[in-house]
Formats: sequence, structure tokens, C-alpha cells
Amino acid sequence: MENNKQNEFLSMLSQKLGKSPEEIKSSAQAGNIDALTGNLSPQQQTKLKSILSDPEQTRKIMENPQVQALIRMLSSNG
Repeated sequence: MENNKQNEFLSMLSQKLGKSPEEIKSSAQAGNIDALTGNLSPQQQTKLKSILSDPEQTRKIMENPQVQALIRMLSSNG
């Protein structure tokens, strides 16, 4: 069940970012945020960088169960 949610989340990211799920997973595992945000508008990139530079906003995002599931998936070998 959790794997289905992870796949749905990756699929949603794929559609939003215009990248394949494999590209997203590979870029995330490599820590290459620029590859993930390249298709975002300048305003979206600015907003994302603002969120990631704010420890409180980042903490809130990291507490999201979907984000935690994605991190576990990206951290696994499979």
C-alpha cells in the first residue's frame, strides 16, 4: 500500500516537473535540486528556494507523511 502512495507521489511530481519518475529519483538521490527545478518558472524556483532556506518551513515540509515516504523510497536501494 505504501509503495502505491510513493508511486502516485512520484507520478504527480513527474507531471508537475516535466521529468520522468526515474529522472526525479536519480536527481534526488544525487542531491541535484537544480535538475529537479529546471522546468519550474522563475517565480516557482524563487518560492522553493525561499522555503528551503527557512528552517521552520522546511521542518513543516519534512514532517509531511508523503515527503517522509518519498525520502524512504529514495533512500532505499530499490
